[in-house]
Amino acid sequence: MARVLITGASGFIGGFLVEQALQQGHEVWATVRKNSDRNRLADPRIHLISLPLDHAEKMAEVLAPLGRFDWVIHNAGVTKAIYRDAYFEGNAGNTRRLVLALKQAQVVPDKFLFVSSLAALGAAPDNQMRVQEGQTPKPLTPYGESKRSAEQFLESDSVDFPWVAVQPTAVYGPWERDILSFIQLVNKGLELTIGTQVQKLSFVHAQDLAAAIFKILEHPTAIHRKYIISDGKDYQTADLGNAVRMALGRTSTLKIKIPIGIIQQIAGIAEMIGRWRNKPSPLNREKIPELTAKNWHCDVTPLLAEIQFQPAFDLYQGMHQTIHWYKKQGWI
Repeated sequence: MARVLITGASGFIGGFLVEQALQQGHEVWATVRKNSDRNRLADPRIHLISLPLDHAEKMAEVLAPLGRFDWVIHNAGVTKAIYRDAYFEGNAGNTRRLVLALKQAQVVPDKFLFVSSLAALGAAPDNQMRVQEGQTPKPLTPYGESKRSAEQFLESDSVDFPWVAVQPTAVYGPWERDILSFIQLVNKGLELTIGTQVQKLSFVHAQDLAAAIFKILEHPTAIHRKYIISDGKDYQTADLGNAVRMALGRTSTLKIKIPIGIIQQIAGIAEMIGRWRNKPSPLNREKIPELTAKNWHCDVTPLLAEIQFQPAFDLYQGMHQTIHWYKKQGWI
């Protein structure tokens, strides 16, 4: 049994990390904020703590009395923001401060796993068949740039700090709300896609992502490196709609391809509304390069060969399980 500290535990991916840790019998410590949704953290085995990620010294004061953790999973991060600086503060800044706090409190773990993103690498270049480890990072969005900045900080500290990072592709599963919007439209008979070109896509179920993370933590040589995570399958634009329709039991939908120019206008309006409401929009103009990049197929050979991880779900199986959960919860 390991002592595990999980940041961002109340979020979509964080909930699966906590669940996986409990299933494996680990001692789980989960960071929460005052306004965190704790519906998935009700298990009495979970130790809840408040960790001020915006202040290294205060974090060190919290961490020192707790003693050393075997593993720290730094999953907390910013995926939507109104302003560019918020991505860097929430992703790179918080990562740097947490590492400094662990050192200052003298509780450096056996392994510090940073949940980054495939967005930190960017899409596959035109001369490559897949996004792969070692390619020159070219993030397409401020979010991706901020995750890359956090990775660079860890890479610069590789001599005496036991970091490892994961770069998951698009993650879906129960509790997720972005793909849910697409599913709800398909359930009403409307299937919208962006642009007219076929896009190469990759996905991973959140349950598989959590399982892969713990396999990496357990692996003795998985240190000072990054692992791309997907379900190992190649998909195209139509597969997401096909998987959703099959899971919903729909035989047909009205399919509409929205031109990029119109999407940019919609995204611009959504940004203005978001600023007015002081709430970031899931769709913004900065995200469009990721949504329209040609090739997100992934090379996950290191994950499958070295870590010997085998995903439980492909997109079709995973979407069936996810939509069954949505229906049971009354979300669709």
